[in-house]
Amino acid sequence: MKEAKDSGRSVWMRLLRFIIVIIVMLYYPIVMAFVSAEKSEIECNSVVAKIDNRSDDVMITKSDLEQMVLRSWPAIKGTRLDEINLDEMEKTIELSPVVKKCEMYTTPGGVLHVEVTQREPLMHVFAGGGSYYMDSDGNKFIAQRGMKANAIVVNGHVNSAIDDSGLISLCQYIKNNSFWKAQIEQVYVTEKEEFMLVPRVGDHIIEFGKQDRMEEKFEHLLALYQKGWKPKEWNLYKKVNLKYKGQIICTKR
Repeated sequence: MKEAKDSGRSVWMRLLRFIIVIIVMLYYPIVMAFVSAEKSEIECNSVVAKIDNRSDDVMITKSDLEQMVLRSWPAIKGTRLDEINLDEMEKTIELSPVVKKCEMYTTPGGVLHVEVTQREPLMHVFAGGGSYYMDSDGNKFIAQRGMKANAIVVNGHVNSAIDDSGLISLCQYIKNNSFWKAQIEQVYVTEKEEFMLVPRVGDHIIEFGKQDRMEEKFEHLLALYQKGWKPKEWNLYKKVNLKYKGQIICTKR
């Protein structure tokens, strides 16, 4: 008797699941058709921008992004939602040098949403009488009014050093280390594509040399700061040379 009840219950459960599946299969097409019909009648009435800032850097503001959309598509307001080519608009916005990724979508209220992930500047380069920012992928974007970034200042013979000297790797290493990010404020590139570092604390220049043995050089420099010099000695030296393996050469004033 118990087995018969269990068997009957199992049949009813399978039937119930089948009915639920059928209802769901019918529900979504109806809803999608309703939404599609609504979209064909709703016009875009506003543009709302959102910037994904993963740091305090500001390469583009919400206002800038909204104005970019309205300048590029001046007739967007009043356009029916189902006539807006979101894929094409995303690709156009991503042509901006400060935009890493763009996603756009519309909502039934007639709002066009524009969400952008901005590029994160690694260096603020001063070269050739001008300046520009550069991210860790080597993308350049011209420094403009309103932009602000906690980027490492780089100057000197920069253009010849970008591709193969390890400049990006050096700046990335500094940025990723909280101590060096706070201590090193400037990188100067010499004609020989060697690096000189300018610290925030201490009246000395660090002759870093090439990018080779980078971690070892920073370890030696940290040991000098923490164990080698007394506080009153920080301003007694004008140069700290890390170029030679196993040595730190400090030159007094």
